[in-house]
Amino acid sequence: MKIIDTYRRASATAGGDPRVLARMAAARTRGILRGHAGVKIGPGVRLSGPGTYLLHPGSSIKKDCRLYVGPGATLEMQRGSNLGARTIVNVAKSLVLEQDARVSWQVQLLDTDFHTIVDDAGDSRPGTAPVHIGRRALIGTGSMILKGVTVGAGAVVGAGSVVTRDVLPGAVVAGNPARVVGTVRDWR
Repeated sequence: MKIIDTYRRASATAGGDPRVLARMAAARTRGILRGHAGVKIGPGVRLSGPGTYLLHPGSSIKKDCRLYVGPGATLEMQRGSNLGARTIVNVAKSLVLEQDARVSWQVQLLDTDFHTIVDDAGDSRPGTAPVHIGRRALIGTGSMILKGVTVGAGAVVGAGSVVTRDVLPGAVVAGNPARVVGTVRDWR
């Protein structure tokens, strides 16, 4: 009975179009074949690196995304979270996408600088810091979320923004570097 109900829901979502149904089935099959049952994985997605992928059922990764999770690092995508097409994710420590967080296309999520920076006193700055995207946060197309950033629940990051500091829950930020330009109660 569960399979029939799933088919009916998918058919309603696809408007009965068999081509759309076939694409939906293929995305779910890619998730199963990669050991992530219940996760939709689009064509051309590359999951690489020896780290841990905690991809919860109901999350999705759109076409041509590139994800690398380094040794000892963890990427967690909670139910309903989404990575848009051609997004790049590099995790050296930890990256969490909470429930229903949405990342648009061609976004970069980076928890590392890929190098060490030494200041005038000869001290090294940390090269990695966890990234956390809150519940129902929305990251606009072409944005970059850099190491150590927490984007609060329900926050919106405008297209093309470079986020170097935490974003409060419900804030709208935009620009390079991203600055608060407003607040939001919800988004659709």
